[in-house]
Amino acid sequence: MKNFNSPLPKQNIPTRLIYNPSGSDFYRMFNTKTGNIIGEMIAYPTINQDIFIDRLLIYKERRQGNGTKFLNFAKNMSKNFGFEGRMFVCAGTLPEDPFNPPHIFYRKYGFKPEYKNYSKIIDRHIKKNKQLNYRTTPEVMMYYNPKEIIKNKTTIFNKIKNIFKIL
Repeated sequence: MKNFNSPLPKQNIPTRLIYNPSGSDFYRMFNTKTGNIIGEMIAYPTINQDIFIDRLLIYKERRQGNGTKFLNFAKNMSKNFGFEGRMFVCAGTLPEDPFNPPHIFYRKYGFKPEYKNYSKIIDRHIKKNKQLNYRTTPEVMMYYNPKEIIKNKTTIFNKIKNIFKIL
């Protein structure tokens, strides 16, 4: 058999692809090497000019950045709609995975719970590297606004810069 050399450069296929199998608000991620479905997400724009993540579920390949890939995908969707990356989710324990409430995952990404005191509880668990108790973890609306995150980072940067000015 004769070798065929394409005039086009070889393209690397990513190991994870997100696709929309039905043309609706339902998205799946699959592993291009194994062909296995990694997870699913239902996300759609709202009248409040943000993206609501109705469901985000990773099946087996957890703690490998797959959930973050879905959130990045939703954030880009928000930007494409002109919503500046704003998203929200109702974080709650899923029947498919009752022992791993997602609140810490969303908080580490930059989501804020609607109740300030709940932010402190989640942050305390993150600091101690502890999981939330699934029996006492309520469903909580959590919001992501990239402008608030940038503002907070700028404030921290300015504080550090001011310390060095004093020295």
